Amino acid sequence: MNRYHLSGTMHAMVRLLALGALVAFVMAAGCTGEPGTGTVTPTPTPIEMNVTVTETETVTETMPETTVEVVNETSNETINETETEEIEPSGESVTFDLSALDNEFNTDEISVPAGAPVIINFDNQDEGVDHNFAVYETEAATEVIFRGDVITGPAEISYTFAAPEEPGTYFFRCDVHPNQMTGNFIVT
Repeated sequence: MNRYHLSGTMHAMVRLLALGALVAFVMAAGCTGEPGTGTVTPTPTPIEMNVTVTETETVTETMPETTVEVVNETSNETINETETEEIEPSGESVTFDLSALDNEFNTDEISVPAGAPVIINFDNQDEGVDHNFAVYETEAATEVIFRGDVITGPAEISYTFAAPEEPGTYFFRCDVHPNQMTGNFIVT
């Protein structure tokens, strides 16, 4: 009898043991733990995922410097002015939908809390006509609180600015049609 010759039964047992050892090795390769404690800790397998994170935060923002060309319809005079508007939110924002049609605003009164961030969604519905939205201390329109860009209709724009801290009645208008498109900007 050859020393290396195994019977059929022995051959099957060796295969079974080899298979068992292979399975044990594969299982152990994916686990970690303390030897001899009987505790097995699975090793996590990295999984690729696409995740979108949306974060909301309050910021103080300085609007970019803008140059505005305003044509006064009464004197036909063109004025170029440069301004920078700083927005400092001090509460919940207030949003208004304001539109211009046939050289008229859809309202002549806007009311906001003092110091609130204000968003004016402005819809210029007049085809081929320039309009904007601007807020002043008084009807004299010499002290600007906010002046939005002039847009040619039909077009839409959102203006964002901080309401005055001091309660009172202020004045808003379209700078292109200052005698026709006006209203009260009330700060409470």
